Amino acid sequence: MACEFICDGCGKREAADITGDGHYVKPWHWFARRDKDGPQIACSRECIEKVAKASGKTAVVLPI
Repeated sequence: MACEFICDGCGKREAADITGDGHYVKPWHWFARRDKDGPQIACSRECIEKVAKASGKTAVVLPI
C-alpha cells in the first residue's frame, strides 16, 4: 500500500515518509497544518504563500 501527498499550491506529488512504527507522514521538508476547514499542505514556502492567498489563511508556519 502507498500514500502520496499532493501540494495544494502547485499540485506536486510526493510519496509519504513512513515512521518506524509504519505510520505515513508528510515528507519531512513539506509543510502541513489542519484547522476546522481541513488540512492545508504545501511542498515549499512559495506554495505556502499560494495556499494562504487562495484559502484566506495565514502564511505563517513553524520551522520544525
